[in-house]
Amino acid sequence: MFVYNITFNVEPPIESEWLKWMKNEHILDILGTQHFTEYRILRLINEHPDASGTTYAVQFTATNIANVQQYLTNQGTILQNELRAKFGEKVLSFTTLLEEI
Repeated sequence: MFVYNITFNVEPPIESEWLKWMKNEHILDILGTQHFTEYRILRLINEHPDASGTTYAVQFTATNIANVQQYLTNQGTILQNELRAKFGEKVLSFTTLLEEI
């Protein structure tokens, strides 16, 4: 099993709007690609005291690496651009790919 992880740092003024959009639109768009079987949203608890914003990890499970690669090649950039267009620099993100051992 593979986990495509997107880590987000979200500025406080737009946090509730971002979370609602993630749950009601963005995650459904990603799942709609049929490359992932499930997702979960996690909030980082032990953030640095000087950190601004809240950090979230949104994880998508794939049965094989080919599904993740197909997503990244075909839809990943499009959906990332939607996020940037909607929230700009108020939401920063980076991605990682994990393999369950």
